[in-house]
Amino acid sequence: MELISILFVVLLAVIFIKLLAVILHTGVFLLTLPFKILGIVLSVIVVFAVLLPLGVVGAVAGILVAPLAILIVLLPFILIGLGLYFILNR
Repeated sequence: MELISILFVVLLAVIFIKLLAVILHTGVFLLTLPFKILGIVLSVIVVFAVLLPLGVVGAVAGILVAPLAILIVLLPFILIGLGLYFILNR
């Protein structure tokens, strides 16, 4: 009989601790909710104010540099041609 009462007290203590944990977890979640919302808002601002313009600038730079990337393949031939041109003009 004493064993059953001890187990019952232990069971009540475990249930009480679980309830306290749930309440603490909910309280911490509610306390940090404004910071989570602030983090989301700041990240959206950073994306639209910094990353989006940088992406546009990078895209424009890529479009402007693309012809140069094609010319780099032809660079040895261009250099040989310019060298022959300068040698023959002397």
